[in-house]
Amino acid sequence: MYVLYVNFDLAKGIWYPIVLTILLILIILISPKKLSKQEFYVTFGVIGYVVWMVDITLAAPFDIFDIGTKRNGLPELLLFGLIPSCIAIIFLNFYQSTSKKKALIILFIISSFILEWLAEITGIMTSKIWHAYYSIPIFTVVFYFALPWHLKFIRTGDYSNK
Repeated sequence: MYVLYVNFDLAKGIWYPIVLTILLILIILISPKKLSKQEFYVTFGVIGYVVWMVDITLAAPFDIFDIGTKRNGLPELLLFGLIPSCIAIIFLNFYQSTSKKKALIILFIISSFILEWLAEITGIMTSKIWHAYYSIPIFTVVFYFALPWHLKFIRTGDYSNK
């Protein structure tokens, strides 16, 4: 007889990324849609991919912080694969409909800092040499330059096979 043992690596603080993911998905579902399906799809994939690559090439080799436990699992999937993509989609969705772009950028920088700080407080993220406030310049580059450029590239890019 086989015993099915499923280990989802439910680490201390796992409730935080689960609740945050659900809230972000609900915000995406109920907010007015300013992005096309293509923009949504490309943004979700690109942001998820970039965050995973940064984790694999920088955070893991230099042992900057730990997520959950020593094993990979649900916390990494949510914190690297879904949450950043959802935040980027929400940002770009509101970025299109506001004339107060700088205020929106500042709001998202502060919100992202708070969300990362809460990940440390809840115990799902254990810092080794990284502190949440180190991320503020990164969030500034992402929200001020990278995401607006990303959307502009998608909208003006030529994807035809000529």
